[in-house]
Amino acid sequence: MLIILIFLPVVATFDYSIKIEEKSSINKTIYQFSRSYELLNNFQSSFNLTNDNKNLILTKNIDRDYWCLQNICSCDYCSFILELFSNDDKISPTFSTINITITDINDHACQFLDIQKNIFLSESIQIGHRFPIARAIDYDSGINSQLSFKLIDNNDYFELNIIKLSTNEYALYGIVKHSFDRELNEKYDLTIEAHDHGISQVRFNRTKVTLWILDENDNAPKFNQTEYSIQSLPEDTPMGTELLKITATDVDKGLNGLIHYSIIIASDISLFPFVINATTGVISLRLSLDYETVRSYRFLIRASDSGLPQSLYTDTWLSIKIKDINDCPVEIFFLSNRQFQYDNQILFIYENTEINNLTLGYIRLYDRDSEQTKLSLSLVMLDKNVKQDYEVILSNQINSYKLNVKQGIFDRELQTEINLRFIASDTLLTSIYDLKIHLIDLNDNPSEFSSNLLKFYVEELANYHMVDNLIENYQLTIGYLNAFDRDEGENALNKYEIELNSLVEIDPDTGRLFLIQPIDREQISIIELKAKAINIVEPKWETEVQIQIHILDVNDNIPHCLASYQRISIPENFPIDQPLIKINATDADYDINGTIHCSLRTNSSWPFEINYKTGEIYSEQIFDYELETKIFNIIIDLEDEGFPRKNQNRNACQLEINIEDINDNRPELFDQKQTQIFVDLQNPFNAEIVLLNVTDLDSGDNGKIKYTLLTHENDSHFIIYQNGSLQMTHQINQLALFELKILLEDYGIPSQQTIIIVSVAIGDSSILSYSTFEKVQLKYSRSRSIGLIVGLSVLIVTFGLFLCIIITCVLLRKHRRQHQAAIIARKKLLCSSSQQLTSSGSTETTTTTSLSIEHQHIANILQIKPTYWHEKYYDQHSSNSYNVDTSSSESRTYKILHIPQDSEYYMQYYQQEQLVNHGSDHGYHGSNETGSSSSPASQVSVRRLYMVNQLPDFVTRCKSVNGGFLIEMNVDASDEDAR
Repeated sequence: MLIILIFLPVVATFDYSIKIEEKSSINKTIYQFSRSYELLNNFQSSFNLTNDNKNLILTKNIDRDYWCLQNICSCDYCSFILELFSNDDKISPTFSTINITITDINDHACQFLDIQKNIFLSESIQIGHRFPIARAIDYDSGINSQLSFKLIDNNDYFELNIIKLSTNEYALYGIVKHSFDRELNEKYDLTIEAHDHGISQVRFNRTKVTLWILDENDNAPKFNQTEYSIQSLPEDTPMGTELLKITATDVDKGLNGLIHYSIIIASDISLFPFVINATTGVISLRLSLDYETVRSYRFLIRASDSGLPQSLYTDTWLSIKIKDINDCPVEIFFLSNRQFQYDNQILFIYENTEINNLTLGYIRLYDRDSEQTKLSLSLVMLDKNVKQDYEVILSNQINSYKLNVKQGIFDRELQTEINLRFIASDTLLTSIYDLKIHLIDLNDNPSEFSSNLLKFYVEELANYHMVDNLIENYQLTIGYLNAFDRDEGENALNKYEIELNSLVEIDPDTGRLFLIQPIDREQISIIELKAKAINIVEPKWETEVQIQIHILDVNDNIPHCLASYQRISIPENFPIDQPLIKINATDADYDINGTIHCSLRTNSSWPFEINYKTGEIYSEQIFDYELETKIFNIIIDLEDEGFPRKNQNRNACQLEINIEDINDNRPELFDQKQTQIFVDLQNPFNAEIVLLNVTDLDSGDNGKIKYTLLTHENDSHFIIYQNGSLQMTHQINQLALFELKILLEDYGIPSQQTIIIVSVAIGDSSILSYSTFEKVQLKYSRSRSIGLIVGLSVLIVTFGLFLCIIITCVLLRKHRRQHQAAIIARKKLLCSSSQQLTSSGSTETTTTTSLSIEHQHIANILQIKPTYWHEKYYDQHSSNSYNVDTSSSESRTYKILHIPQDSEYYMQYYQQEQLVNHGSDHGYHGSNETGSSSSPASQVSVRRLYMVNQLPDFVTRCKSVNGGFLIEMNVDASDEDAR
């Protein structure tokens, strides 16, 4: 297919235009651009870009005629726009459009529609009669859609009549040229040929119709009246009202006698207010009537039969007169004062016009109804806070008034327009007329800015490309000065000026501020200027304003280190919670564009991390100089957080980290076998007995080793040199075993030390028991073991004797304290008993009391604590549980019974138990044994429970009895004074 390309001149907007024929080949270039583009829209998904997005191709066939039928594009002019954009300049995208027009090819022939295959005509039809045949259409456009027609046969009887309906559609009619005689020929075949006007190729098509000649219809319908009329039809008759029925008859039979009715008028029937039922002849009102518009109607009514091939008809007249009713409101006419302009109910008045009973215009009332009524007029103000006072005054003419303004002021800035409403009435209907007074502006106000200080913001343009025509480079636009003027029209128009400077200029007409040279925010961050707005009409008001232009930061600076290469040294034990170093970097940009993000470009095995915000570098682990790398070369990448980001390879920092050794290792003997040395007396004497293999993992002075032989009484036989050589000072000719302490010390600060013990065995290989180091060592270790065992035995015996002495002293001291406490107790007891028990003639009550007191003393001495009373036994016995022998004042035996809760068992036991007197001389003077065979009557028993914590020396007997105890004690009071 031929592709027609029309290349429009390239302007700043990069617009293109092409024309292609419909049904062009797909996947072939239809346009080649000078730059790469991307499609923003793809009309009907029919296009694509190839060859680095520079070639435009079709992806599917385009049928222009189908698109027209589907209303996808216009049939007269099929055109559409593709939108594209390009990023080739890498600064800002360039938007372009390409207008694609699809041209037509002659790919369609004429199509016949609504074909009348069989047409019936009466044999008496008149010559010149026109009858429809078909419609023809060609879906092409332009000259390809223009058609011509011709009749192939029967040209003597018929001819074609063609009517053009649209640019590519036609109506075909046949016209009768000759009379017919059905009896001679009742059938005619017509062949119609159509061809278009295509240039490269003409397309044809034909259709065929058949005409049949029929017998004639010879009677027409007749009305029963020659004329019909309605004399008075009110104009407010409702629509749909049936007004009159028309009747006609036809004597023919069948279709020839079937009548239908119609209204015949010259004008558009759709606007006619009356309609007739075609079957019944009933006339109805279908539109409202207006007496004031049309007062009467006269029109034809036609009655037609349905005869074939041609119907016959008869016409009659119908006259209708409209009756007036009072349905017209009063009409209000306003005529303005000649000094003011008036148009379409708007009265134009200059502001500041003097007001002093000023006549604005005249008002005339008119009623179109035929009945005359009294008319009235009133004035209503539609606006609030009207600044003028209006009145309507009746003039000397009937139904005429004057509109006056008595006082006030016209100020357009206070009132742009004033709305007045006139209300007229004819006692039944009311009409309204609204008059708008528009105040014409005068230049009576200076311009105003929104603020005395206007702030603008523009990006720094250091990277923008300045073109020659600055006005068209809207990338450099800062903003617009917009002075507000309360006037309007030309009175509000201003010219703008700005003080002379080398950075900014202004468009005097639009107020557009634009840069005339690039600005670097890092050099200039704010521009302060004065500008003014000047009215273009007299009086030329001037208004000044202060301008501040803030330069916004563009990420046009790359972060960089203050020192591109640094070298630091750190000790191997440097803590991990402290930074090794802080990378000092700077970015001249502002805010986020100047916020620097640091990152390490390191070996994955290196133990470093960086705080990306502060630039502080930390170690992830403690270094070991002896095991790890000594030198690390690190690259720190810097990247800001602006957009687009400025980064990395161009501005990386280099850091060399040297790990310094510290003295953290002790000297160590590498070969432990060197601690056991055998010197054979059978071998020739050699002063050097061993060269110690000692290592220190540290470096420098920290790893340099100093040897010292710790001197003992036998160490004079040996000497050690600083190369680690241990030598004998003279030859030893006897068997011996030496243990040498050698101090290994490095030269670090502080130094690290290690003491090793080197055993030197002097043996004789000729003597079997001293032939090896182990045998010599074993011989000397046995004698040392015997001495050690003897020493340990003496030490243990001495410690045992000392411990026994301490225990004996403690026991003697405890016994002495107990003896002293017993003596003191007996003194107190005997003093009390001698005073109470030696009285003669004492009653039983006295005895009981004395015994009770004595019991208390003894209880105190024995530390006996009562716990509870046994109620049953207390009821049976009223005496105390103490048995006292009163036969002698010199010595007494006291018996104390402690009885637990099971009292009956113990009472039985107590009755059976015989207390035997014991001689218990505890060193007291005149101590005698005293029996305990006192009578039962002299015993006083009181059941109590006691708990004895300890017993003194004078207790002669204490027997445990199943949870209780019996105590017997002997107190000798004969030598109380002496004791």
